[in-house]
Order: sequence, then C-alpha cells, then structure tokens
Amino acid sequence: MMKKLLIAVLALGLAGCSTTPVSSSLAKEVSASSSYQFKQGYVPVTIIRDTGMVAGACAITTFINGNKVAELNTGEKVVAYVEPGEVIVGAGFVGSGLCNGAPRKEREFIIKEAKPRTLRIFIDQSANVDILPTTES
Repeated sequence: MMKKLLIAVLALGLAGCSTTPVSSSLAKEVSASSSYQFKQGYVPVTIIRDTGMVAGACAITTFINGNKVAELNTGEKVVAYVEPGEVIVGAGFVGSGLCNGAPRKEREFIIKEAKPRTLRIFIDQSANVDILPTTES
C-alpha cells in the first residue's frame, strides 16, 4: 500500500514539473521588437511559450540571430517576420535572482519563402529551456 502511494505521489510530482503546449489560437500575442514587425516578402515565425508551473513567474526572452524579439510569459506568443533562409532562434532567462537560469538555448532553423513556421519554447524537467518546431498552429 505504501509503495503504491509513493509511486503515485512521485508520478504526480513529475507531471507537475513539465510544461504543456499551447495552441497558437489560445496564446496571448505580445508585440515583437520593431526589427521584427511585418515586412513585405518576409516570413512569419510564431514562437509560443508553453504553460506550466516550472519558472511560471519568470519571463523568457526570445532572440533571432542574437537580437531580442520579445519577452514571453507562460501561454504567450510572438510573431516575428524574418527573411527566408537560415536563422538562429534563441530563448532563455535574462532576469536575475530566481529568474536567472542557464545560458540561452539556441537552435538553427531554415525559413522557406512563403512557408510560415511555428516554434515552441518549453522547459524540461531539469528546468532547461529549449526550442523545437511544432505543427501546432
């Protein structure tokens, strides 16, 4: 009986430490920095931050090619317009105190002409920020 209870508590605890994807239609949109506002011929890249308890009180700063795009709280998204080609998308905690974390994570993505991309920022169970493509739109 005690063993089953312990397993249930551990499973519940681990589930509470993961973040959950958010649909783009449900995410609250924040403005991108002026460098990433709409431009004719540029491709929209939507970056959505998961919801969840892990670092929920801390904003995550998003970057494209090393330039700040926006700060995202849980359940928020930003749409950045970029030139087609290779881009480096980064995300991480830039704050201080409890909102200071590991150096930002960066990944390279190929943005094709007239093909919008959607990316997901999540935090794993070790509190590491990561960015991956998603088919969720």
